[in-house]
Amino acid sequence: MDTYRIFKRAIVDVFKLGKRYYVLFILQSLASTSAPFIGFIFITRIIATLNTNNMSLLPELIAQYLIILLILQIIGGFLEPLVNDEKSLFLRKMFALPNKKMLTMRYQQAESSEVREQLDIINRYMQNSQSSLPLIDVRMTAIIPDLIAIIWGTVLLLPLFSVDMSLIPDQFWWMHPLIILTIFIALIGLSVLVQLKTSKKSAESFQQMMSKLKRFNAMFLYEHALLEDVQSGKEIRLYNLTTKMVKNVESEENYIRGLLSDNYRRFRKMILPASGLFQIMNYLIYGYIGVLVLMGALPVAMIILLSNALSQMITALPSIIQQAMMMVSSPNELKDFYAFMDLPDEEVVGSLPVEKRLDNRYRFNVQNMSFAYPGSDEQVLKNISETFEVGKKYAIVGENGSGKTTFIKVLTRLYDPTEGSIKMNKIDARKYDLREYFNLFGVVFQDYHLVGFSLGQNVSVQPMFDKEIVLNNLDKVGLGNFVRKLPDHLDTHLGTEFDDSGVNVSGGQEQKLAIARSLYKDSPVMILDEPTAALDPLTEFEIYQNFDNLVKDKTAFYISHRLSSSKFCDEILVFDKGEIVQRGTHKELVDQEGKYRELWNAQAQYYQ
Repeated sequence: MDTYRIFKRAIVDVFKLGKRYYVLFILQSLASTSAPFIGFIFITRIIATLNTNNMSLLPELIAQYLIILLILQIIGGFLEPLVNDEKSLFLRKMFALPNKKMLTMRYQQAESSEVREQLDIINRYMQNSQSSLPLIDVRMTAIIPDLIAIIWGTVLLLPLFSVDMSLIPDQFWWMHPLIILTIFIALIGLSVLVQLKTSKKSAESFQQMMSKLKRFNAMFLYEHALLEDVQSGKEIRLYNLTTKMVKNVESEENYIRGLLSDNYRRFRKMILPASGLFQIMNYLIYGYIGVLVLMGALPVAMIILLSNALSQMITALPSIIQQAMMMVSSPNELKDFYAFMDLPDEEVVGSLPVEKRLDNRYRFNVQNMSFAYPGSDEQVLKNISETFEVGKKYAIVGENGSGKTTFIKVLTRLYDPTEGSIKMNKIDARKYDLREYFNLFGVVFQDYHLVGFSLGQNVSVQPMFDKEIVLNNLDKVGLGNFVRKLPDHLDTHLGTEFDDSGVNVSGGQEQKLAIARSLYKDSPVMILDEPTAALDPLTEFEIYQNFDNLVKDKTAFYISHRLSSSKFCDEILVFDKGEIVQRGTHKELVDQEGKYRELWNAQAQYYQ
């Protein structure tokens, strides 16, 4: 995508995203920017009235001016809080764009370390790059009032080019408005070229400074995240890292201060030619206006109107050029942003509704299924064909990296198989509506995530929930009495991010909450990926013993490195290097040579 198209797309996106904000901002800018120009017009008319000794018109002119000024101030004051509110919402939407993209793109891409690294870089760009959407907004909100000022200035300068030449002596033929207009346009063109050149150098200089700051910004964000993380406080104290981190901050501040000072000195040198040329133009036009007034070609009162209109234009034009050049100074970073935003979204191909069955008769059949991550030829899963019976409990075991969790992600359609298919009730799973298919599964992954809302909302994943059902599921995992003893019961917040009276729970309690959440969903298929990793052996044993009661007649898949859990399941699937190498009961697999006996013997000492 070329530079022109990328910036056109960015500006269009900014205006679309903040459509309501920009409408209100333009109206507010019209009101605030127009006020001084209205003042120039009325002051000119008042002076002209004084010159003609027509004093009777003064009260009317002053009243008109004050009324118009009052209306503009009322409009500006009325719009200001609306603009501020819309600005806040607009910025939130803008900063949320890359994170929202992570929720819509194909999950296997969102999960990859390369894409997550891209997201971190994009989020830094959003705050620091001159060509990021937030800073494009900053430039646009600076340019819009200047554009309004130039339009006003152009309108008010029109009398300058309609002078009666009969009032000007012949020897001053060169003062003809068309000649002056031509010279004025030429000088504007020259000044624009100078401004473009200096602004380009200024933008390049600023970009060089920002590239040097990238590392320090990344370090600052990393250190800031560490300081916000309560858990990291243990290492910071025990390893005496406080002094080191303070020194890092001080050295970063000194370095940044030096960079900013150097950039400011270069900027002052570069801006002098452009600002000097604009000032020369300013003085020449002032001189021209003065001569016309002395010759009687313009009334004295017009000096105020024309000179002030000119002054506003001379101030606005360099500002627009400078802002525009800064805005387009980082095309590569904007291209990276859109490369990220253009990653393919989840393909919701199917539209077939999932049959609602009270008997939970949902049968899964995997046929010649293989999977490789995008951009990789290495197959993580290889030619798997299995059938799973309704209501059975399956243990999935194997060494790290053998493909256990990947298999579950393909089964749940978080990943699409590279080859083969998964059928549910004899129909290809990809033909079903994706959201309805997701509802078939209650899953607890190893990297589950709880949020800083109430305990009831964490279990139900809903703002409103059935308290009785939530407590019933908490009882099943052994947390019911703990919650009932809390002052606010289910309304107690998890953590203190949003409520100082919130409760911090242990890792084992968090894991129980995650299990209770999957039970509350009441899906026909339960999937537990290492659900007891943070639990003590006694609690682990209790959950295993109660496993059948937890899932009742549901089909269940249980992933574990602890093979003691497999004894509670109907069948065991043994994964090795992306393939299912064994399948059977615990007794059958222990009695035969193979991977399962090897794994069991390695852990058997812990079960004796």
